[in-house]
Amino acid sequence: MTYQLIENFAAGLDTRKSPLTAPAGTLLRLKNAQITPGGEIAKRRAFVNIATLPSNSFGLAATESSLVIFGRNVTVTPPSLGVTGVTMKALTVPDAATDLVQSDFDVFDGRIYMVGSKPSGADAAAKNPHYLDDGTATMFAVTEGNGKGYYVRTFQTKMYAISGKYLYFSAVKQPKAWNVGSPILDPDGKATTGMGFINLSMQDADSEVLTSLEVYYDKLAIFSSEAIQVWAVDPDPLQNSYLQLLRGSGTLASRSPLQYGTGDVLFLDHSGVRSMKARDSSNSASVSDIGSPVDSLLTQLEVDLGTSFTSKAIALLEPFVGRFWLAYPDRIYVLSYFPGPKVTAWSNFTLPFTVQHAVTCGGRIFIRDTANNLWLYGGIDAKTYDNCGVEVRLPYLDGKKPGHRKQFNAFDATISGTWRVAVSFDYNNPDAEETIGTFSTPTWSAGRAEMQGYDSHFSLRFYNDDALPATISNCAAHYEMADDEA
Repeated sequence: MTYQLIENFAAGLDTRKSPLTAPAGTLLRLKNAQITPGGEIAKRRAFVNIATLPSNSFGLAATESSLVIFGRNVTVTPPSLGVTGVTMKALTVPDAATDLVQSDFDVFDGRIYMVGSKPSGADAAAKNPHYLDDGTATMFAVTEGNGKGYYVRTFQTKMYAISGKYLYFSAVKQPKAWNVGSPILDPDGKATTGMGFINLSMQDADSEVLTSLEVYYDKLAIFSSEAIQVWAVDPDPLQNSYLQLLRGSGTLASRSPLQYGTGDVLFLDHSGVRSMKARDSSNSASVSDIGSPVDSLLTQLEVDLGTSFTSKAIALLEPFVGRFWLAYPDRIYVLSYFPGPKVTAWSNFTLPFTVQHAVTCGGRIFIRDTANNLWLYGGIDAKTYDNCGVEVRLPYLDGKKPGHRKQFNAFDATISGTWRVAVSFDYNNPDAEETIGTFSTPTWSAGRAEMQGYDSHFSLRFYNDDALPATISNCAAHYEMADDEA
């Protein structure tokens, strides 16, 4: 008798190969679970609805320890959250139209800088108002920032924004002042300096419509849908310098670029998730295909649901162990990347709500949905689980003898929690499967679990349907070679 052991699942979800040729350790499905630094499968925590936000509020922003929502010309009373280390406050947005929504935000010197979008606006400035938390209950309307762009980043003592082919930047330490020759004075009564703009289309024709920006090491990466320009920016605009062009990669999902790891930037491209990373000690950038195991799934989303759906993707850094999350309106793709133990694994979460805004605050992830509910990953205690429906599906494995039939007779696994285990032998009918049994402890010393089957390949499946944590460390199928094929 022999067996095939799957020692770990460090490769995670991988759709690059046929279910018949995918190697052991990869997964055809990994739903509502993720890979640990040890290469094991662990069920995700619950998304818990912790508050209903006022119906006259909108948006969601965050500083290190405060969540912020907004009211259109009205005072909004924020709910009590009961989350240790996190408070919530509401800011009134002055002269706000009823169709004003939050497009983006960043934090400047501890204050929220919120960018609005107002479809009913008569011109660019009216359609794209900017606001700053001045430490009062009412936000200051940053009139000089109005119309400068729907997406912003704080960097090098300035606020940067993109609009059309222009990269705009505010005065040094003065996010209210954007116009050259501005009458706005600094706190010492001196004229502000450093504001201005750069026309990026003069460097490259693919930068006519800019979509996003993110910090890349000590530089700024500015995205269009088809290219990325890397600039060294300085408080003195005369010292700004163009460094590099990365053609053929870009994003339409303006909230997807995110600095990750040691300085790399992950983002959603038309072709899937890409990584903008240093190619040598100079930190010159190149683009890698870190998302290739799930690219076929992501590109199919764009085909099926269109860019109006995929452009809403939001990137987050999950604070528990630093996983990368790419949150679509109804699902999240998760990258578990741990270079030391050589784990690079994708998985996906399904969601019981539609994402509108998502932020990290106080080491936790908060999501505002389209129905004014506030969700907290892990719940108040950070360790709540629910019946989210975990599904794990392995490829069709063959013991390195695909042309030989086997008599399968037993199954083993190292698990915790409760799992229903099934097996499929018919790769031409992959949804046809037979239940082996339900298990809650490791099986190795329990005399093995019976698994009857006669074929060349097998695909194990695991399902969890309770509200408790659960893990899978390894698994194996025991079999004998058919007499005439041994």
